[in-house]
Amino acid sequence: MATTNSVTLGELIDETFEHLYRVTGRPLDATLASAISPTSTTFTLSTADDSIQVTDVLENGQELLLVTAKTDDTTPVFTVVRGYAGTTAVSATIGDQLVVNPPHSRRDIAKRIRRAFQTLMNRHLPTITNALLTRETGLQFIELPANTVKVFSARHVISGTGRIVDVGGWQFEQDLPTTDFTTGKVLRISAAVTDTDEIIVVYQTPYLWSTEPPAEDSTIDIPLGTEDIPALWAAAYTATRREIQRSEVDQIEEWNQDQAIRQGVNLRLARDLWGEVYRRVDEARDLQYIPAHRPYRRMTHTFRST
Repeated sequence: MATTNSVTLGELIDETFEHLYRVTGRPLDATLASAISPTSTTFTLSTADDSIQVTDVLENGQELLLVTAKTDDTTPVFTVVRGYAGTTAVSATIGDQLVVNPPHSRRDIAKRIRRAFQTLMNRHLPTITNALLTRETGLQFIELPANTVKVFSARHVISGTGRIVDVGGWQFEQDLPTTDFTTGKVLRISAAVTDTDEIIVVYQTPYLWSTEPPAEDSTIDIPLGTEDIPALWAAAYTATRREIQRSEVDQIEEWNQDQAIRQGVNLRLARDLWGEVYRRVDEARDLQYIPAHRPYRRMTHTFRST
């Protein structure tokens, strides 16, 4: 049975907006009446053309367009600057929706979702990998993948009895010169381990997108039951402009109200979102097996393969 689920960046962005707009109105959408290529600077709209004025910003996917001119025709022709604010120009077809003056851009939300994996998910709901490895021939270490974050355990299955015992005296070494160590990360082990001993190593690796940097159709595998957490974190971060620690959630409403209003922070939404983030993390951790992290294991057992 699969223990992970694959989601796309675009799905997580859409879910983030569902959380953000649940107590506020959604921005206006405009429908394209003419297709545009990445180099097109003019187009017409079939809806919302009366409400859009010069200096307004439109959003096409993760691209922003700045309106610089609008004709007086019955069907106005808009002139825009493509790839505004450092975004990348992309195509759009007739019928596609452009968001008018988005309060939060899809590009910014995408960055926050990626940050959710880099911080919250890696910290509280890590990706756990277990592998059957052997030491480098004649050397007292096991080569680990270059993206190894930490090692949780090293165990050995004794031949004949099937007994599983801890390997004592191991040490996770990183930042080693790749001229001598291929990946720069190894598990240092005792002389009790031989070249033929198979060691079960449990270690953490970071979450990885199917393409890097990820596009909206890029996928990422996350544990079952955690699919909504990255979007919740991204929405909460967007609402408060920073990460709120668990201990601070109950104190959010004590923030300076005037300052919160000036910064556009909805205190009730911020409290509800961050409270939901940590509640969902606790629920998800109850469903996952996350071994205790022991950066060093003392020599407690020796073993023989036969």
